[in-house]
Amino acid sequence: MRQLLYVSNTSRYVSDAILDDILASSRKNNVKVGITGVLLYIDGGFMQVLEGEGPAVTETFARISTDKRHWNTNVLLDRNVPRAFGDWSMGFTRITKEADSGVFALSEDALHGRLKPGAPAEILTLLRTFYRINALQKV
Repeated sequence: MRQLLYVSNTSRYVSDAILDDILASSRKNNVKVGITGVLLYIDGGFMQVLEGEGPAVTETFARISTDKRHWNTNVLLDRNVPRAFGDWSMGFTRITKEADSGVFALSEDALHGRLKPGAPAEILTLLRTFYRINALQKV
């Protein structure tokens, strides 16, 4: 199983409609090719984990990389490990100033409950770091 984690930039003012469209497309496309993972958006930044068979991850990431709704795509992890996100065709959370604890709820509660036992600790660490970096930029 291949696991790829990347971050990218987007507008700080992405509409809910655009985020909903990205999520709906992701879920539809991912279920067809057996991709699972999580997608986070916070104030102009995306972080996504993709998991699946190697060719499916390669094809999915290639499509994502050319999407004009984000830029500065940087791969942070790309490795072969057991699937960590189980049945998530694409978990998603949107972090806002009004509800800035969302990723901690996702990281601490949902991820511990939804990540498969033995999932790499680096994923949880990167989710927490993504939140902290982006939350600090909001102030």
